[in-house]
Amino acid sequence: MTDEMEPGGRGWLWTPVVLSALGILVSGYLSVKRFTGGSLACSRWAQCDVVNTGVYAKIYGVPVAFIGLAGYLVLLGVALAVLQSSGPTQRRLLGLSFLLALGGVGFSAYLTYLELYVIEALCNWCVTSAVLITLLAVVGVVNLWRARREPVDLPTAS
Repeated sequence: MTDEMEPGGRGWLWTPVVLSALGILVSGYLSVKRFTGGSLACSRWAQCDVVNTGVYAKIYGVPVAFIGLAGYLVLLGVALAVLQSSGPTQRRLLGLSFLLALGGVGFSAYLTYLELYVIEALCNWCVTSAVLITLLAVVGVVNLWRARREPVDLPTAS
């Protein structure tokens, strides 16, 4: 059964594109605020400026928001490449996408730990990014599972 025949088949492949684009918007906003300064739009319960301007908001001088922006841009590029590929190449790209998202989940978990137990402040933008990267990893598993079910065309010896 091909992807087009399954209900919502290509929708699953478009989901990482949408989630990555949302991640770009979130991390892009945080990145712009690092350059321009000023307070972040933030909910009542959060302390976004405390988190985004604190000592843990940079790693080796690079703002965490820039790292997130770069990560989401790479994930978007891979997601778009998945849409343009098929067969074994598509499966390899899906695997790469999942591994990158899983790395992002680990990085996000570390940052969330810092927010909760070291900084003792939360940023709703950071929480949103954590949810997006987790959803990217979950969708990555679903897409890998769906791709695994399709037959593999193995090269034949001439």
